[in-house]
Amino acid sequence: MWPIILFVLLIYSFIRGTFEAEAVTRKSLVIIPSYALVMMICSLAEENFNHKLILTAILLVVGILIGLFQATKVTVTDTHEQDRYGRPIIKVKRNWPYLFGWIIVFVIDIAIEFTDQASINGNAVVQELVKEILKDLSSIAFFSFSNEWFVWVLTVATSFAYGITLLVKYPKIRQAVARRHRKS
Repeated sequence: MWPIILFVLLIYSFIRGTFEAEAVTRKSLVIIPSYALVMMICSLAEENFNHKLILTAILLVVGILIGLFQATKVTVTDTHEQDRYGRPIIKVKRNWPYLFGWIIVFVIDIAIEFTDQASINGNAVVQELVKEILKDLSSIAFFSFSNEWFVWVLTVATSFAYGITLLVKYPKIRQAVARRHRKS
């Protein structure tokens, strides 16, 4: 019973967070995509990359399209406040396209996992869903869980496309994630 309650709470927390304004951070728009890029390169180096080259290219294109879609209905709010480094505090509400894009990425991950392992059960899908939700809710979980190469490829493509779209479209977001400059 407790695992079900925890599962429902995780899903609720994730969905609620998609529709609440959160402060834009350098971690979410720069550090996580950069880390994912390094992990993608490392995981592809461990795999027989030539065998997976076409699938990697397809996943990169699909991931970029998903990331662009996820950024379409983002609501950006300037709080007219500054952090301790003098950067503007900007809040972003991700909205429905972000959630739909996330679901599409999850389905692609499960489909590739299924074709790779030839069998998958409901329990494995639920475990993967919990892992993905935890990674989205917590940086500690994001950096702690190991992932398959294709998860890193999709993470790189979606996070870079989403982040770059926001950085190009909203100059205030660029200011919010700029390098730190201490106030004098």
